[in-house]
Amino acid sequence: MSSNMQTTATPPQNQSAAAIPNLAEQQRLFQCSTCKRSFGRADHLTRHVRAHTRQKPYVCPVCSKGFARIDLLKRHVTNHDSNSAKKRQRREITRDTRVVQACEACSQSHLRCEDDKPCARCRKKNIPCQVPDAPTNDEGELDAVHAAQDLLDLSNGADFSPPLPIPESGSHQPSTPRTRAFETNMSLDHRLPPALTGHIDHSAHQPGTGGGDRSMTTPNSMLPPSPPGDGLLGFFDSALPHFVNTPSIDLFLPDCFRNMPPFESYLSGQATPRGLMDLSFDLDIGLTDLDLGLLDQYNFQAPFAAETPSTDARETLEHLSETDSVPVRTEAFKQSIWRYLPQRNRDHGAAEQPNLAFTDSENDSRRSSMTQRRAIPEKLDRVGRDRLLALVLGTCSPANVKRIASAFPSIELLDGLIQYFLTSPTIDAQSWFHLPTFSPSNTSPELLACIVAAGAASTPDTPLRKLGFALHEASRNEQAKAFEEDNSAIRDLHHVRNLCLQLEVGMWSGISRKMEISESFLQPLITMLRRGSRFRQSTWKEIHPNRDDHGPELEKKWLEWSHQESYLRLVYRAFELDRQSSMALLKPPLISYAEMQLPLPNPNALWHANSAAAWKSAFLNTTPHVGKRPSAIDCFLDLEHLSHHDSACKTYLYMMWGLVWEYRQVSTLTAKSQLKANNSLIVSSRYQELVKQLEDFQVSSPSLSKSHEITMELMLLHLHAPLDDTQLFAGIEGQEEARYAYYGLREWTKTVSARQALWHAGQILRAAESLPKVLLCNFNAVAVYHAGLILWAYGFLNRTSSSDPTSGEAPQSVVVLNGDDSLSARRFITLDRGIPSIRNPGSQNTTRLSDVAGVMENLACLLRGLSNAAESSRPPLVGNLVQLLEGLRSATK
Repeated sequence: MSSNMQTTATPPQNQSAAAIPNLAEQQRLFQCSTCKRSFGRADHLTRHVRAHTRQKPYVCPVCSKGFARIDLLKRHVTNHDSNSAKKRQRREITRDTRVVQACEACSQSHLRCEDDKPCARCRKKNIPCQVPDAPTNDEGELDAVHAAQDLLDLSNGADFSPPLPIPESGSHQPSTPRTRAFETNMSLDHRLPPALTGHIDHSAHQPGTGGGDRSMTTPNSMLPPSPPGDGLLGFFDSALPHFVNTPSIDLFLPDCFRNMPPFESYLSGQATPRGLMDLSFDLDIGLTDLDLGLLDQYNFQAPFAAETPSTDARETLEHLSETDSVPVRTEAFKQSIWRYLPQRNRDHGAAEQPNLAFTDSENDSRRSSMTQRRAIPEKLDRVGRDRLLALVLGTCSPANVKRIASAFPSIELLDGLIQYFLTSPTIDAQSWFHLPTFSPSNTSPELLACIVAAGAASTPDTPLRKLGFALHEASRNEQAKAFEEDNSAIRDLHHVRNLCLQLEVGMWSGISRKMEISESFLQPLITMLRRGSRFRQSTWKEIHPNRDDHGPELEKKWLEWSHQESYLRLVYRAFELDRQSSMALLKPPLISYAEMQLPLPNPNALWHANSAAAWKSAFLNTTPHVGKRPSAIDCFLDLEHLSHHDSACKTYLYMMWGLVWEYRQVSTLTAKSQLKANNSLIVSSRYQELVKQLEDFQVSSPSLSKSHEITMELMLLHLHAPLDDTQLFAGIEGQEEARYAYYGLREWTKTVSARQALWHAGQILRAAESLPKVLLCNFNAVAVYHAGLILWAYGFLNRTSSSDPTSGEAPQSVVVLNGDDSLSARRFITLDRGIPSIRNPGSQNTTRLSDVAGVMENLACLLRGLSNAAESSRPPLVGNLVQLLEGLRSATK
């Protein structure tokens, strides 16, 4: 400070008391416009003005507490760093009034002081009341900079004003309220300390001073003089160390950015991200600044509806004949099982509830039409029917309760549907339901309702089928409630088996909504099994009877074994559903082949034993094998297990599908890669390995059923053909996607892989012809549809070049794709010699693939059956597939 302060450092006490007020009065150059109180420093005036306005612009980055002074904020943040976690959570006491600056005597004694000097304590003790000297370090200068800036902001009535350029000398610009406020703020420089006023360049305001070409901003104009040689950066370098503990404060940012919480608080989840992200939401609510002309075309058509043509509909498919009509093919998919369009304000579950009511005459006629066959001796009792009725009424809307309660199916009809479920070859319930221990009275109502639903949905009777789908909906809703009310149900056999059965019924229902729900909820089922360690080898115990086991001990062991075996077969049933749905819907499988470490199911002779004694006898009579039962992985790695275990062949095929799916994905990416030449060797070697594995399996398996044959041929079809692109070209996603898929398919039809895929498609048809007609549904029907897609795409894209040869060469022979393996078939695959054809169902006549309409008609006849049964008697899935094939036939006539 000045020399006057030094001379008055040691005067007599009576002189200092009178001299200090006069000196302070001379240096108080800054006066408050509200209460006329004056201060000696600009930052003191700023703090005083904030006492009137109650503004606290400095916010703690930890607890968001506001402060009027930056030094209080820094001290507060330091306390956060030093205090314990428990003390950090303590709420600090807020004082509304605080002295501007304490005198030296009060500050040394840590006592409260007063703004009026000399303070009462100094007057009472008759001691000098001296105010500490103004700081001369960089921190004090920085406080003065902020104080000067805050004075300008407070005088303008805002915390922050963006920098405004100074108009050039001689230029005439219109005066705005903000520029007038800026000019008013600049008139305050005569009240600032010399250290600040000397740094302001007044030549920018004065015409003719040579400063007209410079622009000036408010923050930079208030900076103190920099040390010699360092410039402006030297000043900030000396000031930055004071802000190490407050990372949210940036010298170059205004208060609205300095007060933001730190970035770390966003990661902790304790604060909602604000600040910079809020700037993107500062939009014109009236939408006056946006050009909405591009929305005009949407006012006349719905751009995302299935029936809306693309904006590029004017473009046509090059190289395609004029008879090709993609919109016609797309129309066939609109009503198909792959085109589910949810609708608002429509309760599909409530729409099925009226189908739950049956009159007495309908009960009698349906009961008499069903075949009287029993799988278990126990019948459904009245209590079981009442439990089903209570479950159904709990899910029905009030408008349907009275009707359903008065006309619910009879006990005899429900019991007949249960028996139909247990004996139907389509459902194959005996492979994973243990009939000797199955009891309707001991089954949960959710599972019992789903069993009745599955049996009714598989019948050829339309009203019974509707009843089954309605019960399926009620069981699905109640099962969700059971899982929510008791989370332990996700490990219970009855509840998990009910969920698996629900997904199976929905997946093959032929109703797009139910199929999409089943596809979505297959993942929770797999998660329940995976988190329950059901894929692990160690989860399953070896339970077997001893020769000395008799009576209750043997009965207890048999029941324990049947429960574990039921759960084991449930896991394999879920594995089968996952693989079949993946092949049918062209979606990734959910269960990895590498995690199938659980053992194979026990032999069927043990599974079908109807008592504990029969189970013991069958176990002792079986030929023991060395070691324990192999796992699914062991069966996959060693083909010797195929001839020793009943389910080994099916398990091997479904394990192979994971590898085939991976190959298809890699092959698709490699075809689009720029490094195709380098990657083709890897892909081709992988392809040869998969083909070799399937050939070895075909040779090693003792005997394949027709269903397993269809599965194997479908895998080989996927291995050689891009079925996803074929379905796109057929029109499932509209004209735009069909155009993109066309060019790749056109090149594919010229390759050996295409002719190999044709052969496997024909072999699928051959196996389907030999399959019992009752089994030509569900997954087998989808396999026939996929084979038809390949035959249709190849015949459609090559029909112009398949005419009979007119040259001097010998006529080409007809190659029957759904016939026996022959030399002509191998010559066609390898050398493209011969005319590919298929044999018509039930006759020896053939139809060339160039006759696309005839091929599609043969496939539709195969799915409909040779007897041409009524359309209503066909399962909905088969009916939808027939509709798709007929749509493709109509589009290619």
